[in-house]
Amino acid sequence: MQLRVGGLLAVAAVATALVSASSTQASQSVWLGFCQAGAGSVEGFAASPGRGVINRRDCGEVGTVRDGLMTRTAVDSVRGRRSFRVAYREAAGLVFQAPPGTVIKQVRWGGEAKRKSCDWRAQLRIADEQQPAVKNALLAGHRRDGKRCADRDPMTFHTMKRPRKIHTYSLLGNPKYGVPRPKTLYQRVICVSRDGCPLDPRRPMAYIVTENIRIEIVDEQPPAQLAATSGDLFGGWINSDRTLTYAAADAGSGVRSVRALNESGVELASVTNDCIFTRPVPCPNGAGSLGISVRQARQGTQNVALQAFDAADNPTGLVHAGTMQVDTLAPGAAAVSVDGGSAWRNTASHTLRWSNADNAGDVAPITGARYRVCPKDSRCDAAPVSSGSTDRLTIDAAPGETDVTLWRIDAAGNENPANASVPVTLRYDPEPPQLGFEPPPVADPTLVSVLATDRFSGLAGGQIELSRQGSGLWQGLLTRQEGSKLLARIDDASLPPGTYLLRASARDQAANQNSTDRWVDGRPAVINLPLRVPTAIHAGVIGSRIEHTTVERGGKRRRIRRRVPTSEPSARIAFGRDVQIGGRLENRDGRPLPDAEVQVLSRSATSPEQLVGVIRTDAQGNYSYGTKATSTRTLRFVYQGSPLTLPTASEVGLFVPAASTIRAKPRRVRNGQAVHFVGRLRSLPAPPAGKLVELQVVLSGRWQTFRTTLTDGEGHWRVPYRFRRTCGLTRYRFRARLPAETGYPFETGLARPVEVKVRGRRCG
Repeated sequence: MQLRVGGLLAVAAVATALVSASSTQASQSVWLGFCQAGAGSVEGFAASPGRGVINRRDCGEVGTVRDGLMTRTAVDSVRGRRSFRVAYREAAGLVFQAPPGTVIKQVRWGGEAKRKSCDWRAQLRIADEQQPAVKNALLAGHRRDGKRCADRDPMTFHTMKRPRKIHTYSLLGNPKYGVPRPKTLYQRVICVSRDGCPLDPRRPMAYIVTENIRIEIVDEQPPAQLAATSGDLFGGWINSDRTLTYAAADAGSGVRSVRALNESGVELASVTNDCIFTRPVPCPNGAGSLGISVRQARQGTQNVALQAFDAADNPTGLVHAGTMQVDTLAPGAAAVSVDGGSAWRNTASHTLRWSNADNAGDVAPITGARYRVCPKDSRCDAAPVSSGSTDRLTIDAAPGETDVTLWRIDAAGNENPANASVPVTLRYDPEPPQLGFEPPPVADPTLVSVLATDRFSGLAGGQIELSRQGSGLWQGLLTRQEGSKLLARIDDASLPPGTYLLRASARDQAANQNSTDRWVDGRPAVINLPLRVPTAIHAGVIGSRIEHTTVERGGKRRRIRRRVPTSEPSARIAFGRDVQIGGRLENRDGRPLPDAEVQVLSRSATSPEQLVGVIRTDAQGNYSYGTKATSTRTLRFVYQGSPLTLPTASEVGLFVPAASTIRAKPRRVRNGQAVHFVGRLRSLPAPPAGKLVELQVVLSGRWQTFRTTLTDGEGHWRVPYRFRRTCGLTRYRFRARLPAETGYPFETGLARPVEVKVRGRRCG
């Protein structure tokens, strides 16, 4: 199948007129062997020498004959003879051979051909590769008038073609010439006389001058060779333009252009060779290079193919050159964390970690990072440091707080400091806190204060301890932290008096620890207990008693009674009676403590101790408290102390007997009748199971229990009794006894007796 590809390859000899670049490109024809005005190239035609005929292919003057591709007869100067004859079929000329893979389609010729004798012919003929002999002539010796040359013609030059006129010959597949695939064009002068041909030493016998020739050829095959050879395009991720070298060749017309494409058909680069169309193969063959622009490529992995075009625009198929990996985008910001968190630590080494999961897919992998270490909350101009780590980084931090930001580098070399991570803070404290006991304040002697100084992380906590001198036993005090101090209180009220030693230990935020047993001035921390002034509180039930005294009045001694107030630490008080309790609060010197708060706490067998009242002392340190006898209980009067005085307490016991009512129904009966004794418990509440009640009667001069019962939930009780052995009229006294019981907050009590009259039988 014949392919006419793109343009025309034209071979031009000596030109008589210029053809502009624009007109040449518009007609898609090109020139070879162009020669005009003494300059050009005629290398497309090779000389075929012969005896008596010469060729000239320069652009200079040739005697009286015009410049160009000239073939003419001449005297054989080798023999030194002025005239002689040449043999039959002796010929010489110039030959144009179509490049391999091409055929001549059309010839456009302009020039001049003349002869002086019909023995000579000036010819323009064609041949092909199957029939290399000269075949039909394009220009074969005819006169301009169409008549053949005869031997009788005078020896004058006959013009065979009109000079300077362009003649067009369509050759490919034209049966007129008998050469279906012309490959060779001959320009020659030949002796056609069987007797030989004469030579004239003064002028040529025949000549042909080609002034303008264009040969249209058809390049039927694309470039036969195309392959990538080297370059820095393949073998890794890239983010900038690269070079791809190749080797390409086309025997017919050469390689005019080469381009590179990716698998999506996007042209990545192209190069067009400088073709000289005055040569048989106008475009060069061999090695070349392409500048691959990554801006034209897509991101990711892609195949790259080459395609070449010859001078006639015949394309090759796509030739795989290699696989290109393009990534021009810098990795984004990574989320960085610190092993063990960002808390203070006492080791300088910190390990930072991050994930590259966001960089997955068809992108350049992470190959390293750059990081910048800066003091926290300060201007930072530190130069970045490179690291080959891909997902972790170990840094020895400086003491104090430092911020670290980092950005990643991928295999293509992409990085962007603007994509730095959010700063992570490294906290390193190599120093323990410095400790010292501060002197106790005069207004608060039980307060123990330890001053802790730490330059970096700050105080995190500690413990203050106390030991009696010589015991070797240490007890911790309840310690709290306020700022850079450790504070505790010594309960000198609960510790025995004596000399005590102090010591303290503290730790900072980085777990650095230190301890001390010294005051801030370096002296041993020793104290003497108690630290506060001792106090005493007196409490008792206020009552009175009658005293008998003897006094002298008017010279006579008389015995009188008077009521004297009393204060007892305990008292038995009837249920429901008012009770007045009083006392005094004083220091160890007996001086009163005025306007001091005294707490009143109460406890009993059924209720724990609880606050029931708060009173204050008067100007003389005295106080009083009024209450009712509601149950047996203990009242504790507590002075909590002050920063300068010790606490103290005193107890008062109130013993309240149980109480109940009692009635007899009826109070007069006969022997054989029954009396119902009923009552209700006044000292409530009753035990859940009921309160035991003993019913007693006076017999033989003493009280004797004859019946027991239990109250109900509301404290009611009832006992029936029937009289059977009474003689005569008898008066009986009955009472209810309420014995003390566990879980019942009352003492043993007695109800007021009742009397019952019983009239009995006569007894003999």
